[in-house]
Amino acid sequence: MAIVRAAKTAENSTDYSVMNTAKQLLWLPTTREEKYKAKQAVDSFFVRLGDLVAAFVVFAGTVWVTLDADGFAIVNLCLIAVWLALAWALVRRNAQLASETK
Repeated sequence: MAIVRAAKTAENSTDYSVMNTAKQLLWLPTTREEKYKAKQAVDSFFVRLGDLVAAFVVFAGTVWVTLDADGFAIVNLCLIAVWLALAWALVRRNAQLASETK
């Protein structure tokens, strides 16, 4: 339990410090109007959509596919690859927008 507690503490601390700061940095090159309109959509709709997708993956993995822990680990690795590719594309687009606003 001590290892799980330490891992969860590390996850929460990086989520609130590093991840939240990085998420807010994406909005720097946007205009004030874009920020207020799009940020609200992202903070509400897309976060909830991510929760829904996570619930669906667990439901489908347990009911339809009957994945074990190793199967869910493979699914998570695939999702990590998708998220990293998306993050890479966002960083490139953000850099492009930042250079245009200078």
